[in-house]
Amino acid sequence: MSTQKSRHAFGRVATVAVASLAMIMGGAVSAHADEAYPSDKNQPDLVNLLSQYKDYYSPSNAFDSKDSSSFGKGTVVDAKVLGHNDQSTQQINNAAAVGGDGVTPTEQQRRALIDSDYKMSETLPDALGSQLGAWFSQGLSDGTLSKTADLLTRTDPVSGKGNSLVADYLDTGTAKTTFNHPRPYVDRTEAGYPAAGLHTTLDIKRVPAWTDEQGRKHNPNYDGMTISGSFPSGHTTYAFSGGVGLATLFPQLGTEIVTRASEAGNNRIVLGVHYSLDIMGGRIDGEAGNTARWSDDQFRADKLMPAYNELQSYMANKCVSNNVVSKQSSDYDTVGACVAKLGANGAKGYANAFTDAVSTKPVTDRASAIDAYTARMSYGFAQDAAKAGQAAVVPQGAENLLLTAFPDLSDAQRRQVLAASESDSGYPLDASSQGYQRLNLAKAFSTKVVLSADKSTILSLTFGNAKPQTSVVKSDDGITSLLTDFNTYWKAGVGVTDAGKAVLKHDDELTESINNKAFAEGKDGQDARAVSDAQMNSTNTLYDALGPVLGSYYKKAMDAGKLPKTAEYLAAMNKSASTGNAKATYQHPRPYIDRQNYVGTTLNLNGLKQTLDIDKVPAYSDFNWGDGESNVDEYADLYNSGSFPSGHTTFAFTQGTGLASILPELGPEIMTRVSEAGNNRIVLGVHYPLDILGGHIAGQYGVATALNDDTARQQNADARAELVSLLTAQCKADKHGDTLQQCIDNTGANANQGYANAFVDEVSTKPVTDRTSAIAAYKARMSYGFEKTGAADAAPVVPDQAVNLLDNVTAFSALTKDQKKAVLAMTEGGSGYPLDASSQGWARIDLAAAYSAKVTLAKDGKTVVKVEPGQRSASVVTEGADQKPVTPQPSRNGGAAAVKPTVNAPVAKTAVAKTAGLATTGSSLAPIATLLVALVIIGTVTLEVIGYRRLRR
Repeated sequence: MSTQKSRHAFGRVATVAVASLAMIMGGAVSAHADEAYPSDKNQPDLVNLLSQYKDYYSPSNAFDSKDSSSFGKGTVVDAKVLGHNDQSTQQINNAAAVGGDGVTPTEQQRRALIDSDYKMSETLPDALGSQLGAWFSQGLSDGTLSKTADLLTRTDPVSGKGNSLVADYLDTGTAKTTFNHPRPYVDRTEAGYPAAGLHTTLDIKRVPAWTDEQGRKHNPNYDGMTISGSFPSGHTTYAFSGGVGLATLFPQLGTEIVTRASEAGNNRIVLGVHYSLDIMGGRIDGEAGNTARWSDDQFRADKLMPAYNELQSYMANKCVSNNVVSKQSSDYDTVGACVAKLGANGAKGYANAFTDAVSTKPVTDRASAIDAYTARMSYGFAQDAAKAGQAAVVPQGAENLLLTAFPDLSDAQRRQVLAASESDSGYPLDASSQGYQRLNLAKAFSTKVVLSADKSTILSLTFGNAKPQTSVVKSDDGITSLLTDFNTYWKAGVGVTDAGKAVLKHDDELTESINNKAFAEGKDGQDARAVSDAQMNSTNTLYDALGPVLGSYYKKAMDAGKLPKTAEYLAAMNKSASTGNAKATYQHPRPYIDRQNYVGTTLNLNGLKQTLDIDKVPAYSDFNWGDGESNVDEYADLYNSGSFPSGHTTFAFTQGTGLASILPELGPEIMTRVSEAGNNRIVLGVHYPLDILGGHIAGQYGVATALNDDTARQQNADARAELVSLLTAQCKADKHGDTLQQCIDNTGANANQGYANAFVDEVSTKPVTDRTSAIAAYKARMSYGFEKTGAADAAPVVPDQAVNLLDNVTAFSALTKDQKKAVLAMTEGGSGYPLDASSQGWARIDLAAAYSAKVTLAKDGKTVVKVEPGQRSASVVTEGADQKPVTPQPSRNGGAAAVKPTVNAPVAKTAVAKTAGLATTGSSLAPIATLLVALVIIGTVTLEVIGYRRLRR
């Protein structure tokens, strides 16, 4: 084979705002258009980049084209690696031949023959989907895309040979002669294969030559390659040079384009003329070639950016003129909207039904494209355990490959994207590749980047998104603002603070303790309950908080759709709090991952463990959401999702606080059950106690604030009336009592026959067996055993909105708003614990205690003088020898008839009024409340548009 250029530039089509592109181009076009460019003279050293190949195969000499006897002589150094190389090659080649007759190529073989013709104009278009691909082909053929063609596809119409400035940039000839390795279908005796116990020649199914419908002949040219080195693959170098190149010009479909290039490389194995390692080497070449071109300022300004602008403008005009989309604010946005409308980044885009032992599933959408690309990065080779898990390595200049995809990021931030999306270390060719072997461009082009409010810090990176995108967190989000105390312990993008080291050490140790203990007790215990709670089905989580009898009534009715108003209300409360902005802002790594090397940066853990000792629950590694979709590994899915605050816990508390607000008779049990659901996130090892405390604050805040709105209050009233009516009717039918309170008392739902939980840990040290132990467990989980970091005896702080949560407590209906605030103040938890300082009082609110309180008023009926939590039912009495009950008034939200309070109920705690020092937060939270309520009214409080699962984890 002649020393033909390897042609390995695979481009990403990216589009950006005009201002950002101007910055990339650096202003005026260079005057060097017809001169040699720096990158022409300083090409990547492919032999050096691929030198680890000699750890597997050692050539005796370089091949001398004038001496055919010098070809293919060497020694197998690593029979295990080259044995897998043989096996994967033979499997892929043989699989593509299934169904063929040896005379007419199979469909996959025909596709491989087309790809072997060195014509990017035939290989690349279908990466864009049928419509965009057709327009792309048209623009190349009619000369409209001349600048793009110069980079990727330019060929002489007579000879068919090309001189494209990116696709033909690299020449693999020197590398091929240096490594001097024979093809799979030739005799490999002199290469040392038989001596190493490997086959002399592989069982390669040769693909016959084929003439297509246009009369073009496609020949695999086996005879012409018998003394041509296999490593690295020149065709694959060409395919990736053109593919990565196109991806940079069209980043909206960068994922699909690079995956199509990986298919073109794989098709060299389909023909049986290359091995898996050859394809991996060609991919490295193509990435390095594009990096050199994009890092050449002159070449970028003269050639790359003009081609980018040409292609984006051309595609935008095509989309508009064909009425796919209306004109947007920029070519980039127009093309992006067009891609989405046509489904080219999803189920109607690039597809490939061919599977093999490496890429085991068809490509049908973006997610499966990423999977196929990732699988072909390592081709199933065993990872060197001693070299696995190394810190990320991003090749110098590779950040420039993302210039058009992420023009608003700095070079350092683009490097961070590449580092976070890269594959693990330790696979063949990694050691010498300077990081190119690890670059996962299919993931990188699907990245969503979340920046801090000042854009200086990447807070989160997620992959598999519909397009490359950047967003900036809000600085005034209500929930985020309530949790700013977390910044005292942890700085996003930096690590553990000196002031927070002790706090986070306790956070870590408690996480390990709770997780390890539950795991040791077996999969059918607390772990099973935690997995159930993780499905975020609030009915399944909450029903047992009502005890066996009432819980059964509730679950059956909810499952049967007999409580539609209740379901509607709880769904509305689910929208009352979103953790998306807060997670992105605080960006704290999960317990079970490498916490030092996180989202592409190195964090300072200040002496804390790099990774916690977490026992992963098998059922969560193979998790079924219960929504009819296939099982997923949630640990893998949550890898790059920030832990603080816990979205699952926030969901549990919006549902629990919502249900308790309409069924306060069992409020203590309900709130304790959702605190258990939050704790179960620690059981699974995916959250820390501080995350749970954050979710606790967020959920209560969301529901209470939502109830400032008249529409939400009406939903609340309707739901209570519906729920109380159904439960009371069922109780009557089963002779448990004529009123809801009688039923609760008679079934023991508020005593020792109600909610129970036998699981204990070092925080909740006793089983929940009755209301008193439930309140104790709830209170323990309000502080999780942290040492106080602030004032221990600060004045009570009760947010104005919190009183909304007491409106359906029948006994409290005669209390004023200030009196209800006093009840909350006198039942609240202690001050000074982590997160208390910024929480505006939400960290202290103890609803389990408040819902079970006996409230004593002064004789004048105005001052709350004593609050005694732990009663079987809430009550209000006036001071005096006879403890005269205060007659309840009809609740503003309706509900059950008044029930005479139990005066001599057991007392778990007595609180004496400190109303003189009561602090309020109504004014400070008013702007936040107004914003949140407005969002609730229009039905969208979610602060970040992400999937339901991701939003809540």
